[in-house]
Amino acid sequence: MPRMAWIPGDRPLDFPETAVRDVIRLFKNETGEIYAEPSVRHLPIPVWDANLLLVDLDEAPPRAVQGVMWATPFKDDIVRVAAFVIGAQHQGQKMGSRAWDRFTAEAWAKGFRHVQLEVKADNVAAQRFYTRRGLTVQQELHGYYKSGLGYMMRGPLVPPSD
Repeated sequence: MPRMAWIPGDRPLDFPETAVRDVIRLFKNETGEIYAEPSVRHLPIPVWDANLLLVDLDEAPPRAVQGVMWATPFKDDIVRVAAFVIGAQHQGQKMGSRAWDRFTAEAWAKGFRHVQLEVKADNVAAQRFYTRRGLTVQQELHGYYKSGLGYMMRGPLVPPSD
């Protein structure tokens, strides 16, 4: 059984080619969105402990990227989740909750008190996940996703539990 864990990730510009391919594959398989290698590499994702990669710790480096949680400071006390995707084989195993908890703890420690993100309108499971964490739909996003309607969600960051 693989030992899956979220580890801090570098900025995409510094990823090895295999990791970029893994991320492109994850987005295509799990969201239907198609990204080119330069688009992934040049995402403005800073290096900080709120940016996480899901990997199998028993796999020799470079480990395959099997999930991504990328967040970036947005404005004032708002942090924006730029990407959050987990391979289907790891969904339903609390991996999303583990990533969210780590992200929340780091963002809270850096002074962020609110979170904002975009989600596809047809991704009801993700919307439920975010709603359980206090986020609500703030507006519809037309043309944001190539494949259809999206929502911008926002809510408070819950302080990490000790």
